[in-house]
Amino acid sequence: MENNFFYDALHNFIFEEAGGGAVRHLADRGCTAKQILESLTFPLSYEKVREALTKHLLACGVLLRERPGTGKEQEKAEFVREYDKFGKPSFRKIALSNPENGAGAAGGAGKWKEMDFAEFLSLYQKRTDILKLPGQTERREAEKNIYISCEFGADKGEELLSALSKTEREYVEGILWTKKTMYHLLDRRMFEIAVKLREKGLPVGKVYFRR
Repeated sequence: MENNFFYDALHNFIFEEAGGGAVRHLADRGCTAKQILESLTFPLSYEKVREALTKHLLACGVLLRERPGTGKEQEKAEFVREYDKFGKPSFRKIALSNPENGAGAAGGAGKWKEMDFAEFLSLYQKRTDILKLPGQTERREAEKNIYISCEFGADKGEELLSALSKTEREYVEGILWTKKTMYHLLDRRMFEIAVKLREKGLPVGKVYFRR
């Protein structure tokens, strides 16, 4: 287990040196995996960009693997590089505190209401003054109070993708979805995607709203 952590840390360090920060910066600007790849000035595979983008969205709470309100999060740890008095480098594993377990954090504890998208849409149209959805460049710092469940990694994922515009599909395909239901912050882009699916008569995920 320790060896796995070490090699993961070494792999992550090499990736950081290659420009992991650039990927995260472009992701925070709302870029899709394809747009990020086209913007990079160093060689990186599309799959690696998808992996880095997905990891970043999970770390920021834009994307969740567990239903909002459960407070279930994996233990987080990282390796830090240190040097002895002779300048020899070594790695030390440290546990990270997990702010996402708090009541005010993404998907954390609190009173969450589950509703159909149609119900949320009706509520949103009446209360746009209160239910403000963040834009693509605002997601990282936005309040994580509204999520929508997503089934893009399930067997019916291709049918859902076929209903989207080229840009919408490009964003969704740039995320590494699992076959299990995942949850995406309901920002304006995901709201438009949900509206498109509803107009096409396709299944739309449940909305989770923290009251």
